[in-house]
Amino acid sequence: MFSAQFPTINKKTGQKVLLVEDDKMISALIKSYLEKGGYEVHQCFRGDVACELTNQLKPTLIVLDICLPGADGFQVCQKLRESFQGPIMMLTAQAKDTEQVTAFAMGADDYLVKPVSPNVLKARIEGLLRRQPEQNVQLLPSMFQVGDLAVFPHANKCHVQGQRIKLSTFEFQLILFLIRNVGRVMTRDTLYSTLLGRSYNGSERTIDVRISRLRDKLMSQGMEKAMIETVWGKGYILNEQPSH
Repeated sequence: MFSAQFPTINKKTGQKVLLVEDDKMISALIKSYLEKGGYEVHQCFRGDVACELTNQLKPTLIVLDICLPGADGFQVCQKLRESFQGPIMMLTAQAKDTEQVTAFAMGADDYLVKPVSPNVLKARIEGLLRRQPEQNVQLLPSMFQVGDLAVFPHANKCHVQGQRIKLSTFEFQLILFLIRNVGRVMTRDTLYSTLLGRSYNGSERTIDVRISRLRDKLMSQGMEKAMIETVWGKGYILNEQPSH
């Protein structure tokens, strides 16, 4: 699954990772590599105890397999999203598009297919843990509003017609980025670089799936006076809709 030498991760991270993986050999390898990079790693081998451990440990990030005893990763992810606001990375051998779409629908922030190299795992974890510097957050206004959509960056909240919408960490970052750039086309290159910390390879559909899921959530709550629109061949734009 991994090469012999894991690239060094910044020793200053100090981030706590809950690793939910039932293959004890793979789990031990990942734990060893991440600990060498400065991460505090806690192992879990069953899906049906992952939520309880999350409540106890309060991890920064969760790495979650799909095929688990007790409860599968989809069930675990959906349950976690009732209270856990941090990033969830699916790390699994399941490579079908339908499973990736399901994972994002359940609230996953990233999806990585095994086998995976340490370089890729490192980049994806760092991308998920990358956040705006606190001083930059403090410079943002307390609220952005477009039509019946309101986003509160300091409180990590999103409202449609005054009602709070439950969003995953990545979904919130996505809508915040779009509303900060309302009326401007955000290219896939920009979205991948800014929100995922990697270049767009021209074929990956991660952002497209997330946009679709976010759009469905907002529309299901009655959002009418704002719209995330697709700009074919370029990317996406958040526009205020004219009153009828």
